[in-house]
Amino acid sequence: MKEMQKISKAEFAYFVLMAFASGVVIGIGGVSSLLANKLFGDAGRLIGAALFTVGIYAIVMFEMKLFTGMVASIPKMGRKNLWRLPVCFLGNIIGVGVVAGLAYFSPLKDLGIIEQASKLMLGKLNAEFWYFRAFCSSILCGSLITLSVWSVKYAPKKSLSATLGVIFPIVVFAFCGFDHSVANMLYIYYLGQWRWEIIPYCLLSIAGNIVGGIILPLFYLLKEHIDKH
Repeated sequence: MKEMQKISKAEFAYFVLMAFASGVVIGIGGVSSLLANKLFGDAGRLIGAALFTVGIYAIVMFEMKLFTGMVASIPKMGRKNLWRLPVCFLGNIIGVGVVAGLAYFSPLKDLGIIEQASKLMLGKLNAEFWYFRAFCSSILCGSLITLSVWSVKYAPKKSLSATLGVIFPIVVFAFCGFDHSVANMLYIYYLGQWRWEIIPYCLLSIAGNIVGGIILPLFYLLKEHIDKH
């Protein structure tokens, strides 16, 4: 296991800031997706999925810290670096919350994004076997997020477009409606009511994102082990 390198207060502050910024751009992508779904009917699902990619694109471009993107590093992160995950998640959901608040007091509220978000989240919570669906959906999302963030490193080695590699998996997960533990917070903020299912739903989404996010890294670790022997 790798030992945690000591970081300065400035480095820690920068990490938190990048986690917050990541939440902001995810929130902007989420609001855009909600608006597209509200305005364009059936076509809005695909349009919204495309618009949602602005968040991941900005995160990869400016090396922001997204919880679901960091999950891929868990196999090589080391126990003493695991603190980064909850700190990152907290920064992410605060960033999403800020965007949710700004959008609430903007003209976007009059366009129906609050109702759209509430309808979406209620549909998730009221579904039969919602707990199983949440976990399975989150696994699929986590695997696609890892595929997206790893494309920056591996796509050029195969003479493929890193940009398409980053964006395409995000369009797929957003179009399919797979559960992203950070993006889900936008819908929860707009739900307008308390449901006991919210906490277990969030925890299952986090767990599923982690499980899905480490599958590909574990395969690569296995490949490295085989190559060494």
